[in-house]
Amino acid sequence: MEDILEPELVWVDGRCYRCCDSSAWCQENELQSYVEEAYEPDYGSNDEESCDASIEIVPVRGDRLEHRFYVNSNFYRFIIGSKGATLKRLETDTNTVITVPRQGQNGDIIITGANRRDIFSARTRIDLLIETSRSKLEFTHFISIPANFDEVKGNFKKFKDDILENCGIGARGIQEEIFQKPEKLHLTIIMLVLLDEEDRTKAVEALNTCKTDIVMPILNKNGPIEVEYRGVEIMNDDPREVEILYIKVHDESGCLQQISNKIADYFIDEGLTRRQYDRVKLHMTAMNTHFLLDETQEYQKRGTFDASYVLETHENTYFGKALLTEIHLSLKHSKSVKNGYYLASSKIVFDD
Repeated sequence: MEDILEPELVWVDGRCYRCCDSSAWCQENELQSYVEEAYEPDYGSNDEESCDASIEIVPVRGDRLEHRFYVNSNFYRFIIGSKGATLKRLETDTNTVITVPRQGQNGDIIITGANRRDIFSARTRIDLLIETSRSKLEFTHFISIPANFDEVKGNFKKFKDDILENCGIGARGIQEEIFQKPEKLHLTIIMLVLLDEEDRTKAVEALNTCKTDIVMPILNKNGPIEVEYRGVEIMNDDPREVEILYIKVHDESGCLQQISNKIADYFIDEGLTRRQYDRVKLHMTAMNTHFLLDETQEYQKRGTFDASYVLETHENTYFGKALLTEIHLSLKHSKSVKNGYYLASSKIVFDD
């Protein structure tokens, strides 16, 4: 149950909105309640000049006004809702007519109204709806730190061979397919939903800004960051019912944690993803039952495996050490022909 004294905060165009009942946003096709008038900025009853001047509103058909703007087609279903209920309420609440492109088509959403305040109110509500709906879409990219170094890959293969040889038959759920590919070993800083070229361009710019404003100042002050991969852990209580097993990440300086947290915060502030945790959990996935699902089964229930032997035998297994040299904007479900790692939409390098 959510704490009504600490409601979810959603940022849209520099303004903060408190959503006291975020469950209202969790229906894929219909919003059971909507953003009340109290959540909107207070412009004053007749103060149209306070509306955002960057939003272009032009006169059409006599005394009517119109505003057009692009929205990725993945969000249409959230704006329209089941049987058009969400769209109808939007129009009623804001005294506007809102035209959304047909399913399967891309184009501008058109808001038509009698005054600027009504049109801006509709635009603000749609922007807020898009931001809260983004979390229901499948992740497309992630910020990663490659860990596919020769030493780490070699020790990971030994780890895998030992488990398959000594407990693969006797331990429930353990099979080769749930192991990470050695060439794809990595740390994940944050997951992203990037739906179009505008999103991807913004993410690339954000990553470059992170290098200049976050990473380099920390490296210049503290020197190179050495990361050690040693030991394994799970994030649930029962070792016999495990979905994911991780390799532990050790950084004595604490700088990697600091960098990861700051990068995650920056991407959240830029509206490219939403906050899931207070801080980044540094880990490297070694075994994951999700690997048994194909790419179209993103949200199906995962199976589990018995990790008792793995936890007991490899509690302190050493996998390797490596300097932090690169951070990637990685494309999910991809593979580089060159080295087998994820394709990078962009990367920043620190060893020069």
